[in-house]
Amino acid sequence: MYKRIAITVLLGIIGMSVLLTPLQAGRSSSQVYYQDQVAVLMYHHIHDTDTSSSTITSELFQNQLQSLLDKGYHFISLNEFKQFMDGATVPSNAVLVTFDDGYQSFFTSAYPILKSLRIPAVNFVITTDLADPLASYIPSMSKEQISEMTHDTNFIDVGCHTDNLHHKLPNGEAALVGKFDDSGQPLTDVAYQQRISSDANACVGKLKGLTDRPLDTMAYPYGISSPEAVQLVQQAGIRYAFTIQPDMATRSRDRLLIPRINAGSPGITPELLHRSIQRRIVAQPGNAALRVDAAAAAEQLGGSAVQTGGALQLRLRGQAFTLEVNAGSATRLDGTRVALREPVLREHGRITIALDDLQALIGLPLVYSPATSKVAERETPSVKS
Repeated sequence: MYKRIAITVLLGIIGMSVLLTPLQAGRSSSQVYYQDQVAVLMYHHIHDTDTSSSTITSELFQNQLQSLLDKGYHFISLNEFKQFMDGATVPSNAVLVTFDDGYQSFFTSAYPILKSLRIPAVNFVITTDLADPLASYIPSMSKEQISEMTHDTNFIDVGCHTDNLHHKLPNGEAALVGKFDDSGQPLTDVAYQQRISSDANACVGKLKGLTDRPLDTMAYPYGISSPEAVQLVQQAGIRYAFTIQPDMATRSRDRLLIPRINAGSPGITPELLHRSIQRRIVAQPGNAALRVDAAAAAEQLGGSAVQTGGALQLRLRGQAFTLEVNAGSATRLDGTRVALREPVLREHGRITIALDDLQALIGLPLVYSPATSKVAERETPSVKS
């Protein structure tokens, strides 16, 4: 008899663990290193025979990305990054991959890897090279190659790396900031301002038609900028610009001085890249879980919500479950209880749920934009068949 009771208790414990594991499993399978910030990675050239301090092999590139995926990092698109800088949420351990210079190796070596892993990236192009891509010291991408990538996927973007200002002047200054012409003669303030504005407009103009997405981003050549240059590119329509300052990107950073962490040198192993990101995490003590209005979120995602007393019944994406105020679990239609990380609460007359819990319940990554108070499904990287 005691043996039968013991077996019954054991089965009960196993049953309860099955009922309460869906969200708990998520806790152990993906470690949270940081939240509400982005590690923006910088690359240049991916090549298996060329060598330089900014060239890595395709094997190292793939190993870096796969290692970050395995460690629980989440790669986001340029559009998601811009939304983040404007107030929207991003996944924990968010990473944005960026490339400079528009080299052909991005198309031939990096793009196949990014496509196979469904990892978004943006390449900042020197657009003067589009006229004769093979004439540059390192061959550049053609218009056709850029257009193919941006139109065959929803996760490859392009931005400006200037049109024809990616060089140094005779005095050693970067052409973007130096007030001299290419022969070393001084420029008037008006002439300098015209040069920067004309170049930014030319860069954007040459990229139009190669992508359907907004062209409002750039990376400064050599990572060098000045207050005047920043103001001029902003006046030309650039809203987000990237430097080579090796820090994490947070919303408190100037949108025209966004930092990046170098990942494109041959000595940066996957583990070293991981440690490099870890060293730069910005401490954000007291960062409470983001909560959303459960009923409003359900309706914004195409579902419905009915409130009965202290409970809210949601129907969403083919699923139905009940949220009870102050409860630490949700109840599915079949009676199965699912543990939540944060309890359901009533706040200012609304029943709220942690965004992380909501997306775990419905099995979809979500993004919340405070500016519109809307919850939406994160764009899934996809390739056109």
